[in-house]
Amino acid sequence: MFKGQSEDDIEILNENTKSMLMQFMGQLKIGMDLTKIPIPCDFLEPRSLLEKLTDFNTHAHLLTTAMDDDDPIQRMVHLVRWYLSGWHVKPKGVKKPYNPVLGEVFRCNYELRENGLMTCIGEQVSHHPPKSAIYAECKQKELLLEGWYYPRSKFLGNSAASITEGNIKITFGSRGNEVYTATWPSVYARGVIFGKLIMEMAGKTKIECKKTNMLAEIEFKSKPFFGGEYNVVSAKIKHKKKTIYQIRGKWNEKLYIKGKDSDKNSEELFFDVRSAEVVPKHVPPMEVQKDNESRKLWDNLTKAIKQNDVQLAAIEKDKVETEQRNVKKEREQQGQVFTPKLFKAGPEDFWTFVGFE
Repeated sequence: MFKGQSEDDIEILNENTKSMLMQFMGQLKIGMDLTKIPIPCDFLEPRSLLEKLTDFNTHAHLLTTAMDDDDPIQRMVHLVRWYLSGWHVKPKGVKKPYNPVLGEVFRCNYELRENGLMTCIGEQVSHHPPKSAIYAECKQKELLLEGWYYPRSKFLGNSAASITEGNIKITFGSRGNEVYTATWPSVYARGVIFGKLIMEMAGKTKIECKKTNMLAEIEFKSKPFFGGEYNVVSAKIKHKKKTIYQIRGKWNEKLYIKGKDSDKNSEELFFDVRSAEVVPKHVPPMEVQKDNESRKLWDNLTKAIKQNDVQLAAIEKDKVETEQRNVKKEREQQGQVFTPKLFKAGPEDFWTFVGFE
């Protein structure tokens, strides 16, 4: 095991899975777009990407804590804590969530105790290229969260990359509509040909609030070929371009914070995955979900994966994909163009939530 790895990071493949992976890799060329290549069911996480995007609210109480702080610098500190808390929820090894079908919807809510409910909803607004739009609100706290997620998957040799475009917009209504914008990191599956299979996040992201002149510069660090550790992240919180705080650690374990001019011994624990409060998530029961809602849509595939029945999983996955091809063909024959029900396209790929179904 490499330094910085945990057992949950690494995928140990059996012979059948190795053979399937090599057959899959034989189809690929460096630089190839993977969004149109079927992923073997062995490497699927049993849920839709739309549901995975709501993991950001696993510690949603950190958002309301940020809103309640009267100090704009501390509001950004709390917001960075929330942002960095959203990445550790993942399955063991290297798994990819289902690609949502066009028009697919996922909805849930999170209990925020005395702060009421945070309601979340997402819709797949485009299939080629894939684009997901998400929205969350807590009316009691006048809190809005809007997101646009545009992954571009590419084969890079010994890695498969999901290069992410889009952003997250957080609005604190009770702070005079104070707006924060954040970007997404990219995700890499390393060791797809040789070495251990492991999922890694890498790249520079930022959170910015122009109203308060606050900026957080965040770097998810890729492990060097020799030495180094996995899952390392660092951040600088700046006010009017001056660094106020520095953060370091591992996004899947512990993070530490210190003032810019403080020595390392003055570091304080910033976030601990193992002891952090988890906000309960509630998804509507299957019997009240519509046919285009994620859990109902993918139910048979999910059951097959959880039963480790790879052959049945492949059959169920093909059923969904075939149905979607038929829907697309019928729409084209009728001269219709798909229009999202919950979101409306705006300038620069900005998607505005227009209302619940």
